[in-house]
Amino acid sequence: MTRSPATLLAALATALVVASCGTTDDTEQPATPAASAEETTSEDMTSEDMTGEDDMTTEDEEMTEDDMDEEETGAMAGMSGYLDHDTYAADPAAYDGGPVVLFFHADWCPDCRATDESLTTVGLPEGLTVVKVDFDERTDLRQTYGVTQQHTFVQVDADGEKIATWTGATTGEEILARTQGS
Repeated sequence: MTRSPATLLAALATALVVASCGTTDDTEQPATPAASAEETTSEDMTSEDMTGEDDMTTEDEEMTEDDMDEEETGAMAGMSGYLDHDTYAADPAAYDGGPVVLFFHADWCPDCRATDESLTTVGLPEGLTVVKVDFDERTDLRQTYGVTQQHTFVQVDADGEKIATWTGATTGEEILARTQGS
């Protein structure tokens, strides 16, 4: 049975799309500083960013006095959690208490959606901060950190310089295990 060139081309295209959500490690590249909040223009922002709305899961709106005390204590030790890049960029020093990992996410990527669901439902280990970065919109950050595919994780230091890069993690524990110095 012979296959037409169109059938072979379709099979090759499908294989490339599936491979783009791969789980291979990227090699280390020299660190470069992240773009500061001042460098972000309204052209870089989506309509969600401008309205202040995001798709992050939030805790119940009502807080008790005990919750507020715990929150203040956490702020002194450095905050952590799963947040969008604009929130992180507003005060990166607030997240110095543990490893900070940028998660280059694309809504159309099945691996990214699975990781996003895990991080929002299961959560993260104490002290780990994962910053969700829109792969399609934030080409500036992709270029800064040398990210060439979605579902890439980049650990950064307090100055925004790259420490490590990898792909393939789907849970907070897997992300924490891949960080350096934790």
